[in-house]
Amino acid sequence: MLPELNAILGPIYFWLFAGLATLCGGALLLCRHPIQGAVALIGVMLSLSGLYALLHSPFLAVLQILVYAGAIMMLLVFVIMVLNQGLDDRIPRFDAYSLIGLALPVLLAALVLNTIGDSRSGIVEHAGTVRAGLETVAARMFDTAGGGWWLLFEFGGLILLAAIVAAVMLAKRSLDTVADDDQPHHEHAGHAERAAAVAAIPDAATVGRSTETFVKPPVAGTH
Repeated sequence: MLPELNAILGPIYFWLFAGLATLCGGALLLCRHPIQGAVALIGVMLSLSGLYALLHSPFLAVLQILVYAGAIMMLLVFVIMVLNQGLDDRIPRFDAYSLIGLALPVLLAALVLNTIGDSRSGIVEHAGTVRAGLETVAARMFDTAGGGWWLLFEFGGLILLAAIVAAVMLAKRSLDTVADDDQPHHEHAGHAERAAAVAAIPDAATVGRSTETFVKPPVAGTH
């Protein structure tokens, strides 16, 4: 009963995750605000994680969530929030370069579909499954004697660190530029307020005439 249920639900889950990834990818291309695009990209990453789980690769599914949907996307959102100066409404979304960028994925999708439909492509229906635990993957990655991938791992960490430092420096520079641009405006506003305050002070002649007007003359017969 369970294999039959998996045979029924497997294609349903596949098309569900594939459709969700396609919708989120389209939203990533069409939305105007960068934060909304980042959220749509997170949806694509989560959908890919579901597809990895359907392929009986739980390690890749969890890694997709932790690394891409977690660490890297949070870094991208941080950089967008720091560097975004409210210029996204003035940036054109579609132009000649956008049409070229749209044509390339369409050609790639047509090539993939043609390759899948060709019976002579040599695609293996089921290539087998290699199951390995976290300890095996970690030992293979940090195996210095056998030529592991520890150097690439360190390079990736350095690249992320450099990206964070660059984002902080660019944010500081942009904040200093905004402060320098606002300083003449504040000085002009201060001069205008002082000029208005000085103009509101009456002069001595006006004060004297006002005093003579309000002083009553003495009544005859009184002391």
